[in-house]
Amino acid sequence: MQYALPRSFYLTLFLIFIAANISVYQTILAPRVLEVTVFEVGKADGKDGATLVRAPSGASILIDTGSDASILRALGMTLPMWQRRIDEIILTSSAARSAGGLPEVQNRYHVSNVMRIGNLSTPYGSLLTFDDVHIEIFAHATFSISYGATSLDISSSTSKGVYTSNGKTIIKTR
Repeated sequence: MQYALPRSFYLTLFLIFIAANISVYQTILAPRVLEVTVFEVGKADGKDGATLVRAPSGASILIDTGSDASILRALGMTLPMWQRRIDEIILTSSAARSAGGLPEVQNRYHVSNVMRIGNLSTPYGSLLTFDDVHIEIFAHATFSISYGATSLDISSSTSKGVYTSNGKTIIKTR
């Protein structure tokens, strides 16, 4: 005797297949956006900060790490749980409030490169380019991120949150 699967099984399988196709096409055809997340990390005085830049190509750039391991919590809440790679870390100062969390980040994530700004080889005012994203470091924790026709200036007075840009406008989303 041959056993036949019920029609509801085939219908459910078909709907799962359609949903998977829609999610794949949305991912492939999604508009290219720049996502900049500004964190308040480190000590309670609010003077430590870090910024995560996720380029449209998917590259992750972390600017400063704060003074302690609290950067790990911030990254864990922002990055997908399977992402264990940060393509570039840029330190705007060698002071502990900018680079104190670096060892913890390097222990948890695979970091391709660490760049220190403000020394003789890479002075302040340097323009760094990653894919179509331009980052210009002016001073400690003060920099500008440009993508397309938009530019976002980050400093200690920038409120924490997530900023997105499609190259034409910048929107604070969270």
